[in-house]
Amino acid sequence: MFFNFNLNSLYKRENSKKLIILGVILLAIGANCISRKTMGLRVFSWGISIVFLYGAWNCFKEVNELRSYASKKEVNKFRLAGLAFFISAILLAIFPVEVNILLSILLGVYILVYEFLNYRKNRRYAYYKVGSWNIIKIVIAILLIVSPLFLTRFLVVILSMISIIFGLNFLTTGLGMRNDNERF
Repeated sequence: MFFNFNLNSLYKRENSKKLIILGVILLAIGANCISRKTMGLRVFSWGISIVFLYGAWNCFKEVNELRSYASKKEVNKFRLAGLAFFISAILLAIFPVEVNILLSILLGVYILVYEFLNYRKNRRYAYYKVGSWNIIKIVIAILLIVSPLFLTRFLVVILSMISIIFGLNFLTTGLGMRNDNERF
């Protein structure tokens, strides 16, 4: 199923009030997430939780379609993935900080183990070298283990700034259209 978003009629005078309201909401969310770090972390976790719920819905939809013709092993793979997505979404919604810490540490350990196994497998070949990208991944993995909320807070700040920029854009556009100024 494809979604078609038609934004051609968004910048009309009758939508100026909606744009102003949307701009104020985005400004409030962005400012609140930047000023209160735990609130930004919760909002970010709830957004990830919604993405995980969507992933669970897709997996369960695939299970429903595969049930009639696929093997039981393949159906169970999608069923387990959907269940993992669903449990992760619920845990992120209920315990946002603790789950983010756990996910960051697990991601850091996974990156370190993957890089170590990759190095061990390829070290006997003459063409394999540890490059700068490998070192950057190892440093990020160590940062994720030592300071688990580093990446999450960084992403919260970036998403809050994007929210503030879009909020200012929608607010000025809505006010300009309300005062009969042209957008373009």
